Amino acid sequence: MATAHPLVVLLVEDDDLIRELTAMILEGAGHRVHTAPDGDTAEQWLQTEKADVLFTDLRMPGSLSGQDLAMRHADMHVVVTSGEMKEQHPWLGDGMAYLSKPYDRKSLLAAVERAVA
Repeated sequence: MATAHPLVVLLVEDDDLIRELTAMILEGAGHRVHTAPDGDTAEQWLQTEKADVLFTDLRMPGSLSGQDLAMRHADMHVVVTSGEMKEQHPWLGDGMAYLSKPYDRKSLLAAVERAVA
């Protein structure tokens, strides 16, 4: 599945390996990816930059969780990912896509597509 045009994706994930692999998949699909290891770093980046999609893990170190980021930036296209079940997060907005871990290339790209649809 491919979007009509390349997207700028802010990828927020504290696990280095997951962050690197996810970035490779998204870049391989033609998207521009900026990465952040935690919510605080992502929030700083968003103060001066703009992304089409916020792709964030829920549980991360620092003062801002993925939930905090998603709620603060609900005006963006948001993909939330976690090893927990979606039903454990009733705060997820209708416009937010949810992606369960572990995920593969196909489900990752489909979640991004759903978020921007």
